Amino acid sequence: MEEAIDITKLKYVLYARKSTDDAKNQVRSIDDQIAECKDMAGRLGLHVVETIIEKKSAKIAGQRSLFRQMLKDIQKGKYDAVLAWNPDRLSRNAREGGEIIDMIDERIIQDMKFVTHPFSPDANGKMLLGMAFVLSKQYSDNLSQNILRGVRRNFAEGKSSAYKHGYTRDEDGIYRPDEINFPLIRKAWDMRLAGESLETIVQFLQTIGYGRQLGQRKVSLKKQRLSEIFKDPFYYGILIQSNQKVDLLTVYTNFQPMITEQEYTAVQRLADTRTVPFKQKARQAPYLPLRMLLLCAYCGSHLIPGASQGKSKRYLFYRCDGRYCTRKEQNIRKNIRGKVIFDQIARYIQKHIHFDKEDYQAYLKGLHTCSKAKQEKILVEIHSKETVLRDTRVQKRDLAYKLINEQHKTVRAVNEEKLAELEATEERLRAEITKLKQQLPNPNQESLSIAEFLNTSKNAVKAIQSDDPVVRDTICRKLFLNTTVGDQEILSYQLNQPFASLVKYRLVRLGGAKARELELFTLENLLNEIILAQKNTAKKEAFARIYQNVSKNPDCTYEY
Repeated sequence: MEEAIDITKLKYVLYARKSTDDAKNQVRSIDDQIAECKDMAGRLGLHVVETIIEKKSAKIAGQRSLFRQMLKDIQKGKYDAVLAWNPDRLSRNAREGGEIIDMIDERIIQDMKFVTHPFSPDANGKMLLGMAFVLSKQYSDNLSQNILRGVRRNFAEGKSSAYKHGYTRDEDGIYRPDEINFPLIRKAWDMRLAGESLETIVQFLQTIGYGRQLGQRKVSLKKQRLSEIFKDPFYYGILIQSNQKVDLLTVYTNFQPMITEQEYTAVQRLADTRTVPFKQKARQAPYLPLRMLLLCAYCGSHLIPGASQGKSKRYLFYRCDGRYCTRKEQNIRKNIRGKVIFDQIARYIQKHIHFDKEDYQAYLKGLHTCSKAKQEKILVEIHSKETVLRDTRVQKRDLAYKLINEQHKTVRAVNEEKLAELEATEERLRAEITKLKQQLPNPNQESLSIAEFLNTSKNAVKAIQSDDPVVRDTICRKLFLNTTVGDQEILSYQLNQPFASLVKYRLVRLGGAKARELELFTLENLLNEIILAQKNTAKKEAFARIYQNVSKNPDCTYEY
């Protein structure tokens, strides 16, 4: 028989967790949980030494930093027992539920008290606790399945939360034409069909005051978003979401498409024709990092990079040759060594661009959100190119039939040349579609470990300090919009997004959770590009062509 425990002499830790299953219908609020637990502690004479409040889901193991620290503190002897409102506050996954029961078996946790669940540290008590954890996991899994099933059912009925310019959603979630904006977006399609550029259409929409209303402000339509609209098959009746397609003309009784499928195909053909790359002779020039990125503090001109010839080596330097620069009048040197610039950038990154565990939790949440958005964007792009591919095949087939009976040599030669162009276009489109399909994100992708995430800035510093000028240039351009250089020092830094927001609000958590998730997700892309740039020669050559338009074999023989 086990020796009875004097619960009044144990050190209890009160653990309260906010349920994230339904924000509108919490099982018990944090305050209610704490109040009822303290009331129970008072009745039983329990000594509560600390209260821990956590606001993260218990569905996936290892995601709650405060819970993990609590278990470590129990193992160290800081606490003897746990007090909670219900077992599901502690765990809704098999791993952590089993971990708690193992700690009870080993007498590391000497007692547990719950407001809504009886517990005793014997075989029956542990069995009932294990069943409570299993039921909590089953509830969580079943809830996820029901939500997913509901989303799929709504999508099959043509219902989606995606905003579509020119349309509104009624109380049933059905897309209906917006009386004001529908004809304006239709006008934009007409302008595109007439061959107008995206810039011209954007200017037209801004002139008439078109914009999407978000709360109290109106957001104007940008060129990138307009380009995405012209690729979206929704406007002729095909809704794409989460690797699924639904024909709205079949599921809606009176869906009003903005354009016809033929008009959509014509716009995709126009866009594809304009984006066919043309050959350009590469400039034979040395690769000089940070070109057009450094500004002179005295005249505002861009510092010009160069490689000076020393006694035995060449050294990278930056020089201001601005016509009205006052450096000479103030007896300030025009040149500054590249090493000085990069050392200061590395110190700035170490000081200002760093992340903590709370950022990591937001990153994990944002990873799924952004993967879904990326997937839908790529699927729309694939659909656009598949439309052009089908149209190309139809043209090729019709032209091939004409050539069967064509006797005129000149006409035949012209048509054969046109047929060859169509075959080349078909081959290119197939390759582009294959490449896009390979880019589709894996919904089960592995996220960065917390150590990798927290070391993001350290990896960026290592890249800045590497000997590879392409890697240095790549990371700096990811981080900075420009920097202002004075007398042998950088006076100010203008960061790119999302890093500008992260630094600005370093001490104050961002209010917009979704915006923060998107920003933190960008950090994973940054880290991946650092790794790729260090390991992949082809990637370095691509960066060189994008940023500098230099040869494939840049001259990088100078010293920093």
